Amino acid sequence: MVKGVNLFSGIGRKLLCWFLLLSILPVIMVAILTYRYARETIKSELLNEEAFLAEGIKNHILTILNAGEYSSQFFASDEFIRKHLEILNHAPDNKRVVKRFNDYMVYKTSLNKDFHETFVLNWAGIIVASSNENSIGKIESGTDYFTYGKKGPYVKDVYMDENTGEYSIAFAAPILKKRNRKFLGVLVIRFNANKLNEITTGRRLDRKEGTGMFLRRGKTSEAYLVNKNHLLITNSRFKENAILSQSVTTDPVTAAHNFGKEVVGVYRNYMGKQVLGAARYLKKMQWVLLVETDESEAYFPISRFKYRAITVVGICIIGVVFISLFISRGIINPIILLVKGMKRIAEGNLNFRVETQAKDELRELTDSFNHMADDIQDAREKLLKLKADLEERKEYLENILKYANELIFTLNIQGNFTFINPKIKEWGYDEEELIGQPMISILFDKRQENVDQLIYHGFRKIFEVEILDKQKNIRNVLLSTSIVKNNEGQLISILGVANDVTELRRLEQKLVQSDRLASIGQLVAGIAHEINNPIGVIYLYSTESLKLYERVTNAFQHVSTLPISEDARRLNELVAYLDQKTSDTLEKDTLKKELVHIIDDLNKNCNELTETYNAISKTRYFLYEYLEGSVKESIRCKDLISGLLDFSRQKKPEMRLSNVNTLIDNVLNIAEKQYRKEKIEVIRILDPHIPDIMMDARQMEQVIINITNNAVFAIRESGGNTEHAGVHRKGILTVGSCFHPEKESVEIFIKDTGVGINKHELKKIFDPFFTTRKDGKGTGLGLSISYGIVKMHDGSIEVDSEFGKGTMFKIFLPLKSKKEHDIRIVKL
Repeated sequence: MVKGVNLFSGIGRKLLCWFLLLSILPVIMVAILTYRYARETIKSELLNEEAFLAEGIKNHILTILNAGEYSSQFFASDEFIRKHLEILNHAPDNKRVVKRFNDYMVYKTSLNKDFHETFVLNWAGIIVASSNENSIGKIESGTDYFTYGKKGPYVKDVYMDENTGEYSIAFAAPILKKRNRKFLGVLVIRFNANKLNEITTGRRLDRKEGTGMFLRRGKTSEAYLVNKNHLLITNSRFKENAILSQSVTTDPVTAAHNFGKEVVGVYRNYMGKQVLGAARYLKKMQWVLLVETDESEAYFPISRFKYRAITVVGICIIGVVFISLFISRGIINPIILLVKGMKRIAEGNLNFRVETQAKDELRELTDSFNHMADDIQDAREKLLKLKADLEERKEYLENILKYANELIFTLNIQGNFTFINPKIKEWGYDEEELIGQPMISILFDKRQENVDQLIYHGFRKIFEVEILDKQKNIRNVLLSTSIVKNNEGQLISILGVANDVTELRRLEQKLVQSDRLASIGQLVAGIAHEINNPIGVIYLYSTESLKLYERVTNAFQHVSTLPISEDARRLNELVAYLDQKTSDTLEKDTLKKELVHIIDDLNKNCNELTETYNAISKTRYFLYEYLEGSVKESIRCKDLISGLLDFSRQKKPEMRLSNVNTLIDNVLNIAEKQYRKEKIEVIRILDPHIPDIMMDARQMEQVIINITNNAVFAIRESGGNTEHAGVHRKGILTVGSCFHPEKESVEIFIKDTGVGINKHELKKIFDPFFTTRKDGKGTGLGLSISYGIVKMHDGSIEVDSEFGKGTMFKIFLPLKSKKEHDIRIVKL
């Protein structure tokens, strides 16, 4: 056993601290929790007590108000009062009636000691009877208790009577004729408002009226009433002459007046002091009753309990300290022996062992120490052997990296090279030249954000980058990266393998160029075939038009040779001759024959003109048909060439955030009216949860227009001529959208009830120049262009059609296009 152990250093100090911590902490925690529980309990009880007192006072005040209101109504229904008032309304100078009426008012006032005065106003607002003779004859028509009292029961708020200087509450009720309920006057009871002070200040009342009385406790508690004008209507304990002069705009008063809310808690009173109080709202009079006690006085029991708790905890802590000192000394001494033994082992003396006579857990600890020393000795021998094996493997791995056919490197989390194998020399660099340099230094695209995306996010495992060699030549490199993390999942390094594919990319470009030339040849053949048909038709129509033009020209030449003008001249001469000569039978016969001959010539010429006109009309019809056909075929060639240009010049989409629902609405708002004229019903099924996606809105609108136009054409083919369809619906066009969160894509679907597409033609609908239209209007490029646009958006198109029933197109667009996804890394 080691002597002279210091408990205030080393393990002794730690053990003592732990003993004290584990002993004192529970005591402190229990004391704190007990104090908090007691504090909250006392606070709750104090608040409940304030609320209970406030509720009692409120009920007492309401009882007085209800009693006064009832008394006014009861007096107003008194037959004696009603009859005498009716007499005075007709004979106001009847002194005998006035005296009896006044005596009766005195009697009524004596029934309650808190009634200051009882008086009656006639229909004109003049006091005709009162328990106070000085009030008789006064005109009170402008008072609110007359104005409102003649309409029904009314209670006037606390006010100071001008004649007596008394604070009063007026209870008014209308006096009505018994039979026809005709208004006779108003009965008013002027009630003693000091009754409220007796309740709120705690002055003694008669025993029978003591219910709900508030007795002030301590030095700071008080209760008071605030009217709707935020003025005190009862005495203040701390201010003189406060009635109807002291303004109170505290939080409980504001909450009660504005929201009808009754507050219970801690707040500042009208003197700016923190008080514990409860507010009650008397809605009938818009009064606020407040019962308050100064916070320091209310919480005095809590402070007293706190000081007692601190005293008890201090005594417990002192006792725990002495007990901990005694126990710690008995535990620490045996442990020091083990500490000395460990130091000997650490110095390299692995043969040292500790002996002890103890038979408790310390004996087990000593045996474990000796067993540990044996294990350390065995482990040391194994480590030496493993060290030799690791050095051999290290040399082997270094040879693999040195002679590998790919570039192998590692980066730290800042993106700097930490290792690179000799393959880098083929690019003109030395290993030592790049160690510690950032990877961005050898990249063609030197944007730091792309390297950051690679290091910290690792979007892809394999991607292609452009590297600059030492001679500043660009090399295409296929890069494979792996993220290296520690056991906690934190990024510690990036392992990369790079393969130079520059020559491979050159061969691929040549192959693509060959395929492109072959495709162009096939495209030119298709163009020649498609354009040759309308050009042949135009040639045929033009040839026939020339022949018809010659026939029309010859007909007009023949008409020009007819002697119509000669016959007209002969008729004019004959008419002139008849005007000059007298009538003679022989001459008349001669003239008659001449006229008949001229008429025959004119009839003959007229028939020839009619035949010529009929021939020209018939030729004109065919000529118009041929010319119209030429125009249509020319337009078809124009559309074909325009579609071909669109197909060959498809631009890269200008990606912006857009919503497919907006695109669908834009397209249908323009075309829906025309569709409905053709008896085609348009149905929109739009998913309201569709998110905005990156796309070219103009190109996608073109896709929707192309497909909806095809759908409308199919419905027309199915429904026949619109002009003879009547009011019956020809078909249905359904356009909608759907969000697929599991696929991270948005769907646009277009469904029609048209003729459908057979299986043989369904395989060709996206081929250039393929069309199912028989009217010659289609170019066969609409769906090809749409397919190309969707593919440039990294989307897809699905078609489902049943011949004779209809077709559905489904367009799927990703939430984030692959091009946008790859641009951050591929263009490193």
